[in-house]
Amino acid sequence: MQKAAKTLLFVAMMFASVIAYGEAEVDEREIEEARLQQVFRDGMATIVEDLNQGSFKRFVRAIDKQDMLDLIFGLRLIDQRIQRDFREDMKKSDDFENFISTTFKNEAKDGIRARLLTVESRGTRGRAVIRFDMSHFQANYIDYELRLDEKERLVIVDWDDYLWGHRFSDRTGLMFVQGQPNVNAVRKLIDYPNVREAEIFQVMEALKAARDFDFERYFGIFAKLDDKLKRQRAILVVGLDASKLARKRRNQRKLLEAVDQYYPKDPLFALSLLDYYFPDRQYQKAYDALTRLKNKLRVDDGVTNARLSAATLVMGQVEDALAFANKSVEQEPELELGWWAVLRAQVAAGNNAAAIASLDTLSTTFNHDLGPEALSKDPSLKEFARTAEYRGWHDKNAASDQG
Repeated sequence: MQKAAKTLLFVAMMFASVIAYGEAEVDEREIEEARLQQVFRDGMATIVEDLNQGSFKRFVRAIDKQDMLDLIFGLRLIDQRIQRDFREDMKKSDDFENFISTTFKNEAKDGIRARLLTVESRGTRGRAVIRFDMSHFQANYIDYELRLDEKERLVIVDWDDYLWGHRFSDRTGLMFVQGQPNVNAVRKLIDYPNVREAEIFQVMEALKAARDFDFERYFGIFAKLDDKLKRQRAILVVGLDASKLARKRRNQRKLLEAVDQYYPKDPLFALSLLDYYFPDRQYQKAYDALTRLKNKLRVDDGVTNARLSAATLVMGQVEDALAFANKSVEQEPELELGWWAVLRAQVAAGNNAAAIASLDTLSTTFNHDLGPEALSKDPSLKEFARTAEYRGWHDKNAASDQG
């Protein structure tokens, strides 16, 4: 009996030591994971700071040129001479920096305003999401695939651009195919087997028409394609990109209708589809697209919540609209879009006193003239401009200005 008790005690001690060892091992792994994540975070924070100062040097230095070029060319059957010439050009640091920076024309138009939203990592692999704020309350989200090299230096592997709806290496590779299409390279773009020569020819002609901004020819070809060709991502992407670059809104709309038909749930197209859903008053679809984007990126930021507020407000869901708007300004008090969302939601909810406080913020912090004439031009604020609360606020400010 005594021997059995000693055995049980020994087993219990061994079991406890195994648990303690396991817990210590887990703690060490967690500490190491936290350390590596901080390396990722510090690296991306430095790059964002550099971008906000108008420089792409740190961003470009973080890209492994050889790896990126291999991703771009991959198995795309691009002419070997074109590959060789481009690789030679990209060996020059200035050429590579210029090549990368030209892909951020929209974001850089009024000076880059980048915001690091999230950094995630596991071991030496990671990801980060940066939001680029642009004029007219527009924003782009870019999801970066990251790794650490053997010296724990940050390396940018590739990225998904949600404004343009593509992965950088994929779109750049497609650009080379589009620049000088050949039968074999185009065949690889098509995602179904047994492609006929006539179909390859149609795709080649569509690529060339988009390349040359010949929209009449592009849409003439597009209209004759059957559904399985119309839904080919390459055909839609080159047409949509050309329409955006040429600022052809009607052409964009036609292609976004096709994207909505063939890729309605693809998060990469979510931002582009908002330009179709909101003007077309498809507010539930706009809400769903924003939710898909939010879930895919795993971010919860002020811009998305302000947009969700706008979508729910026009659907008559005032409480939800107010909740999204309040969350937006809590997250980012300096975000003008959020304060407009708060103002409109408060007015819709009949919270006139609270709306006055939002008016104060918009007029003082963001220097807006919010007189009766300005508000009367906004359908959602026209009636509010006739309320006693608003008239009192306006008269008080007018008297203060005169004094």
